[in-house]
Amino acid sequence: MVAKSGQEQEESLRRWVADQGEIAPPSSPAHPPTQTRVMAVTSGKGGVGKSNVTLNLGLALAIKGQRVLLLDADLGLANINILLGMEPQETLADVLEGQKELGEILWKGPRGIRVIPGASGISRLAAALPEEITSIIEGFRALDGESDWLLIDTGAGIAPNVMSFVLAADEVLVVTSPEPTALADAYGLIKAIWESAETPTIRLLVNRAQSLDRSERMGRRLIDLASKMLHVEVEWAGLIQDDDHVPMAISKQMPFVLAYPSTIASRDVQALADRLIERGAVMSRTKGTVGRFIERLRSVVSPLPETDGVDPRF
Repeated sequence: MVAKSGQEQEESLRRWVADQGEIAPPSSPAHPPTQTRVMAVTSGKGGVGKSNVTLNLGLALAIKGQRVLLLDADLGLANINILLGMEPQETLADVLEGQKELGEILWKGPRGIRVIPGASGISRLAAALPEEITSIIEGFRALDGESDWLLIDTGAGIAPNVMSFVLAADEVLVVTSPEPTALADAYGLIKAIWESAETPTIRLLVNRAQSLDRSERMGRRLIDLASKMLHVEVEWAGLIQDDDHVPMAISKQMPFVLAYPSTIASRDVQALADRLIERGAVMSRTKGTVGRFIERLRSVVSPLPETDGVDPRF
């Protein structure tokens, strides 16, 4: 038997990922209905790796036996399908226009995750009003109880259509990088959540950490600042280390936890998935349903308050 070259292995994995791109079937009868944990993954600014974290975290959870539904809610600038090398024929834009139901655009991705694809470069979708977003999300009612997780990859910043998803979720994972500007924007996002009437569980994750000690110190300083200035309790989610394999996987349009499962970034994401699963076992599950997510989304009022420019002087 002749061993495959590296290029042949990459092409084989690419074809395998592409082959997952089919309309997802209903959940298996072997899996009974469950309460779904709804978590928004968001960031104060773009470019910190938020979408890549969302996708690879979803896959890490799926590898551990969790059923994952992933919503690409970065409206108008969707990236999940690009990271997967997928070219969906129907997206949220079709749902917004009333041409498709939500279940009709559902795709099955690697490891059995199900993906609701967003759309790139469509200004109509990017400018969707909160009430229009609510009409899109109504389609989730049919999916309630079919997944252990609903992961929502939001846009960056504090625009109303971003904050609608953030405030409707039970849990929020704020992704930042260790740079002062990214940390300041993460603080601004946490402040925007604090100014609302909603109080999701907030966790902070520092991505692309080069110096572990410095990155954790910077992240925990932000958490301390939020506690002292806003009286908001932010949980420490941990670090994902800077890893040259991550951009390599992106260039190949492959999730890094599948392409390079033994590298440091993959191990960090797998550890994050373990912590989230363990944390969920001790959290109150009274809020964790898609139906409650929809009702909270309905209650979000637009426009949301803007934050002042903040320099927490890291």
